[in-house]
Amino acid sequence: MKMKTSLSIAIFVAVVLAFSANVFADDFDWLHNWEGVELTLSSHTGPTTDAYAVLCREFEELTGAKVTVIDESWTDLLVKHLAAFVAGTGEYDILTFPYIWFGHYAEGMMVENLDEWFAREDLVDPNYGMDDFVPAILDAYGRYTTGFTPDPEALWSVPYKFDIYLAQYRTDLFEEAGIVDADGVAKEPETWDELHDSLQKLQEAFPDISPLSLPLAISDPMAATFVPILACYGGDAPSVIYDENVYPLFHGPAGVEAVTMLKDLLPFQPPDALSFDYDMVNAQMAQGMAAYAINWNAYLPVLLDPTASVIHEDVAFALTPGGPEGRYQGLGGWQMGISVNSRNKEAAFQLLQFLSGKTKGVELALEGGSVARYSVAQNPEVIEAFPFYPLLIEALSDVAMRGTDRSWTEVEMALAVGLNEILLGTVEPEEGLVATAREVFDIARAAGYNPEESGPRP
Repeated sequence: MKMKTSLSIAIFVAVVLAFSANVFADDFDWLHNWEGVELTLSSHTGPTTDAYAVLCREFEELTGAKVTVIDESWTDLLVKHLAAFVAGTGEYDILTFPYIWFGHYAEGMMVENLDEWFAREDLVDPNYGMDDFVPAILDAYGRYTTGFTPDPEALWSVPYKFDIYLAQYRTDLFEEAGIVDADGVAKEPETWDELHDSLQKLQEAFPDISPLSLPLAISDPMAATFVPILACYGGDAPSVIYDENVYPLFHGPAGVEAVTMLKDLLPFQPPDALSFDYDMVNAQMAQGMAAYAINWNAYLPVLLDPTASVIHEDVAFALTPGGPEGRYQGLGGWQMGISVNSRNKEAAFQLLQFLSGKTKGVELALEGGSVARYSVAQNPEVIEAFPFYPLLIEALSDVAMRGTDRSWTEVEMALAVGLNEILLGTVEPEEGLVATAREVFDIARAAGYNPEESGPRP
């Protein structure tokens, strides 16, 4: 009897394994044999790249290719990618980059036009699921329409990691302060004015903590925080800082209202708030030192981790507040494309599909990746692990973006410095924004763009 039972179990296991192997094979029978081919993916350090590295190991097992994942500080990547492109070394096959650098890769023709590759039926994943991507994200990370675009309709890259500014708040403190709905449950502020009123109540109820924490450090955090507020007050989303000619758009009434709101929120933040980057804001929340914060979704898993967060049982997530013109969410994120200097472009294209395709989307998300696919955002396992995931897709209906052209890095710094001076009170909002707009106009001209085609210097 015992022998028959053992034999039955063995047969059952063999059948299950055989079935699993067939399903696995069917999912990836579009992959070629790349034995002896070496590929290199260049990216930044962090959980997203760690998650992609796991998938790269699977790609190696399936195809025989050798994949090297180079992860290093994101601040070094652009210079290294530019240097490799100029030298024509072919050392990189897959390039990843934030959309704020898009102009360098598209205008400089550093990456392949993926439309031409997706036309290669012999190499394409039939289940890739292009229509499963959120359209706004595919456009933001794939099509370059600013400056001297080679082709505004071309697909130069696909999403690698998408980031959305989301709000996180302490439900226990909100309820104790009486910021609740009809059922007595903590109520999220839906507008910036509502947030201001809620912060006043929190400050009175809990004088020993900071009601609010926002990323406002000069450079990327200041610009990223300002952009969605500007859209809420009338900025022309999604690109609210300048138009396709890199002509500044932020110095009008919408900009004045947005920066005035930011200034009104400053007293509810720590004294050194103007030095806070994303890590510092996340630490404030995780340590229970703030009641409400805004940050990129990539930082939010820490708040749910009982080993890292004292508020893991009391934190809730919401869209960031809205204004008179809507409830816009700030968009960040990275994309990936095939280097024009790759010596193994066919294999690189298949690796790109394997990493970004629908089949591996849920696995990638559960490993720590940020995946802009409807199927992932609706997956029960993903939602259980990361309850804020459905919000990410909801947020993408109305997004506000920073710049994408070659001058953005310099523009961003000028914008952040100008906003900082306004928040410090050294200059009035209207005067400071106009002065900053003039500087942005000059930066665009120096970079070779033609802002004067849209209007005179502010």
